[in-house]
Amino acid sequence: MRSLVKEKTRILALLLVITLAVVAFQLSRSPAKPAFPDPVFNGKSARVWARQFILDESYEAQNALQQIGAPAVPYLIPNLERRDSIFNSAYVKLWPVLPALLKSRLQPPLLSREARMRAVVAFREMGPSARQAVSALMERLRDKDATIRLHSAIALGNIGPDAKAAVPALKPFLKERHTVRVYTAIAIWKIEHNTPEALPVLEQGLQEENAKFRWAAAVFLGEMGPAAEHAIPLLEKATKAADKETASCAVQALAQISPGTVPILIETLKDPDPGMRISAAAALARLGAAATQAIPDLTALLKDPAMGSPTIMGRGFGQESVSHAAADAIAQIDPQAAAKAGAR
Repeated sequence: MRSLVKEKTRILALLLVITLAVVAFQLSRSPAKPAFPDPVFNGKSARVWARQFILDESYEAQNALQQIGAPAVPYLIPNLERRDSIFNSAYVKLWPVLPALLKSRLQPPLLSREARMRAVVAFREMGPSARQAVSALMERLRDKDATIRLHSAIALGNIGPDAKAAVPALKPFLKERHTVRVYTAIAIWKIEHNTPEALPVLEQGLQEENAKFRWAAAVFLGEMGPAAEHAIPLLEKATKAADKETASCAVQALAQISPGTVPILIETLKDPDPGMRISAAAALARLGAAATQAIPDLTALLKDPAMGSPTIMGRGFGQESVSHAAADAIAQIDPQAAAKAGAR
């Protein structure tokens, strides 16, 4: 019994020492003079916004970093190299049992894996303005965490041509599982627009019917635009997939690739699934005047009250009516025809 009491006492003493060390560390810190330009956005400096995003991953902080752009990059890069110490790991375990008053005076703990991931996410969303982070992101392609490796590849792709040095390090990823292959293929294409290398990978990805992210292959083929014309037959077939997420994304991709796909989209207006009819109408709207031949079929849908929820990137999710989507498409394609048909 005494030995148990002693053991508990030792543990409590250790926790107390750690807590006091954390308090001393947090309270003794004073902001160092920035070594880089530190512009202010909405009352906070780039350094503060970077620290806030790493701590809470808030939309507000992410938007601020995007607005600040390149000057925020040096304040994020150190987080890509974060490693857990014994002290930090103990702090993470201790946090749940700390008194509320003490918690209010301290920053919550953060495992290094989360800090690295959040920095990668920040760069992923910043796009070309994160070009200074290319070398650091290339290092994360070797991270022990698979999700960090994948999102580092995506971030490099979003940076674009300025990330050309990363292409050799990205190519081995084209031989990995479906999701990694597909996202890496579009990343490489965004960097160097090497269609012969990226297109076959995405076409293969679209044909893997049981893949969880099959829809992403369709989306990325659409992002390639006319360069993906060779994939039109595969995308047409995918519009009839049982997986409606993939089918809807294939419909949108067809419109992005070529106006010559209008007949396929018109045929999709007759799909039994209302979500697919809505998706086809939205795709035709994207084509504008090039989809004039679809007006009669769209006009026929103005009386279709069915509701659907198609997957359309950038359109948001939620129920809408086929008639509303048809009216919107007619207005985008031919405003005069819309007025004549009473479409609003």
